[in-house]
Amino acid sequence: MHAILALTVGAARTLAGASLGALALAVALHLGKVAAEARSWHGIVSHAYPAGQVRFRTTFGAFAGAIGANAILPARVGDALRLGIVRRRVSGSTVATIGSTIVLETAIEVVFGLGVIAAVLVAGRSVGAVGSPAGAVHSHSIALGTVGVCAIVVGIGGWFMRRRLAGVTAAMAQGTSVVRRPQQLLRGVMTWKILAWTLRFGSVYCFLVAFHLSGGLWVVLLVVAAQNLAGLLPLLPGSAGTQQAALALALAGTVSAAAVVGFGVGMQMATTLADVAIGVVAVALVSSWSDVGNALRPARRRLAPAS
Repeated sequence: MHAILALTVGAARTLAGASLGALALAVALHLGKVAAEARSWHGIVSHAYPAGQVRFRTTFGAFAGAIGANAILPARVGDALRLGIVRRRVSGSTVATIGSTIVLETAIEVVFGLGVIAAVLVAGRSVGAVGSPAGAVHSHSIALGTVGVCAIVVGIGGWFMRRRLAGVTAAMAQGTSVVRRPQQLLRGVMTWKILAWTLRFGSVYCFLVAFHLSGGLWVVLLVVAAQNLAGLLPLLPGSAGTQQAALALALAGTVSAAAVVGFGVGMQMATTLADVAIGVVAVALVSSWSDVGNALRPARRRLAPAS
C-alpha cells in the first residue's frame, strides 16, 4: 500500500510540474501529425475516385472524426465513422473500395511502426525490463515461428478462395490503385506519411521535455515503439492501460516508475483531449449526427441482449 501511495504521489508531482510551453508545443505537433496523416489518406482516396473530385475537407473531417472516436471508444469504432462519412459524400463510392483505402493507409502506418520497432531491436541496447532485444527475440523463436506458419496458412486459404472473392477483390483493387502508380504513391501518400512521423517524433520529444524526462533519441524511439506495440491490440479506447504498461516496461531503469506513470498518463490525457476536440469540430463541419449514429449502431446491436 505504501508503494502504491508513493507511486501515485510521484506521478501527481510529475503531472503538476509539467512545462506548459513544451506541453502546448507537443499538442500542436500532435495535431499537425493528424493533419498530415489525413492528407496521406486523402491521396489514396482521391486516386481511387479521380472523377469524384474528393475534397480534402471531406477526408480530413472523416479521418479526424475517426481519430476522436477511437480515442474514447474501443475496438476502433471510429473507422466505421470514417467509412460512413466518405461513403455518403463521394458519388459512386462503395464500402469495399473505401474500406480498402483504410486498410492500405493502416498497412502503411503499421510498416512505419514495425520499422521503429526493428530499429530498437537492431540497436542492441537494453530496453527497460526486457533487457537485450536480441535475447528476447531468440527466447521467443518458437512463438515467432508459429506466427509465421499461421500467416502462410492464411495466405494459402486466400489463394484457394480467390474466385469467390473476385468481386470484392476488384473493388478493393480500386481502393489500392495508387500502389500501381509509384510516383503518385510517393508524392501524394508517402511524403505526407513521412511528415506525419517526423511530427510524431517531435511531439513525443516535446512531451518528454514537458515532463522533465531525458529526451534523447533513444528514449523517443522507445516511447514510440511502446505506443506501436500497445496499438496492435486496440481493445481499450486509445490503447489506455496497455500503452502505460508498455511504457513502464520499455523505460524501466531509465527513469523512475512514478515519472513514467506521470508521463504516460499526462501524454495520454493531452493527446486524447486534442483528438476528441479536433474530431468533434471535424464531424460538425463535414458530417451530421446521423453518420455518428450509423457508425455506432452495429456496436449497439452487438451489445444489446438477445431477445
